Amino acid sequence: MKNYKNFAKKQRGFGMVNELVLLSTTLTVGVTAGLANMNNSVNAELLDQARAIGSLDQSYVYSGTVSGHNTAAVGGSAFRDSIDFYAGDGTSFKYVTGLAKEGQ
Repeated sequence: MKNYKNFAKKQRGFGMVNELVLLSTTLTVGVTAGLANMNNSVNAELLDQARAIGSLDQSYVYSGTVSGHNTAAVGGSAFRDSIDFYAGDGTSFKYVTGLAKEGQ
């Protein structure tokens, strides 16, 4: 009987250690899955932003002008934005409403 009481006293913390290992393993798996999901969501949002910025047209034109007394003149300038397929130009961009799910 004395040996049993001694054995029970020694094994008292064993249950706490098992619970701690199980809890920490579950939390580690959950956090890892959550971070992977968050990584995918952030990458999808950044891709949406990149496509929106790439679809902007940066072309401009302004004409020159001459003063009324022909004493001063400013030349005009122009720039035509060419299509850069690697930056997302030439692709259509649609706004996602609140009801649509990501990737649809």
